[in-house]
Amino acid sequence: MAVNLRPLSEHPLLLDEAEYEALVQRKQGGWSECADETEWLAKLHYLRNGLQAGKLTAEQFEEREERLVQAWLRRQL
Repeated sequence: MAVNLRPLSEHPLLLDEAEYEALVQRKQGGWSECADETEWLAKLHYLRNGLQAGKLTAEQFEEREERLVQAWLRRQL
């Protein structure tokens, strides 16, 4: 089954489940550090799914999402 990392986009990004799982488990440099945009989108998707499934509180989600976004923005500068 494919995972759509951009579900609201006109241009979806589909990954097979094995590739998705490999990306969200990657921890090189820390979990919030991403090698590329696909890994970053996969981890954002993972966090959002965790929130929707009740595995994370809103506070935990916001903290982790903020770290992930800040690390990505630092990489882009």
